[in-house]
Amino acid sequence: MRARDFYPSHFVATDETVRTIQRRFVHYFPAGGTVADLGCGAGVFLDLLQQSGRKGIGVDHLDYCITRCRERGLEAIQQNVFDFLSQHTGRLDGIMASHLIEHFPTNDGLELIQLMYDALKPSGVVFIMTPTYHDILVSSERFWLDVSHVRPYPIRLLEAIFQHVGFQVIDQGYDPVTKVRPGIIHPRSFYRWMMGKIRFGKMYDVGDAFIVGTKP
Repeated sequence: MRARDFYPSHFVATDETVRTIQRRFVHYFPAGGTVADLGCGAGVFLDLLQQSGRKGIGVDHLDYCITRCRERGLEAIQQNVFDFLSQHTGRLDGIMASHLIEHFPTNDGLELIQLMYDALKPSGVVFIMTPTYHDILVSSERFWLDVSHVRPYPIRLLEAIFQHVGFQVIDQGYDPVTKVRPGIIHPRSFYRWMMGKIRFGKMYDVGDAFIVGTKP
């Protein structure tokens, strides 16, 4: 097997971990609405949407992800997210984009947010989650464990872009569930975590960043 065939998300979390993280975000989206999950992966969030009575449409470019979704009876489309959004102007009630935007360079990231805005109906909701780059654990290693990551999008930058395109920011912050759980694997990891926290303080282990906006 060639090095270029290395799976870009080799260190991706398990489905159960993703479920634990994402189940708390379903409530942001309108009940009964149609929500597009961009970069849907194995369909964990689509499954959560379905269980809540919301209609989910998954979008991903990887064969493996689309196959997994369809095996679970979930609707998923193999397509470039830019093309998908361009074809759904004013048709979506919600857009989920968890750990997606960091895979794009600046111009594409800006275009992605603009297309999200255009694709939403009035009062539609967009949710973006991304690694917190000012966290030393992220910038020193975690961000670069995914070889398809291109650049970070700090929460302050996303807030400014949201406001620029017309979104009203309704929530933002850092997700505590995505923090490290020191000592789970080995007691020494708790010691290393404590030393890191003492040394770096607020810059150490703050969890993934998220921002939620609505289209007026």
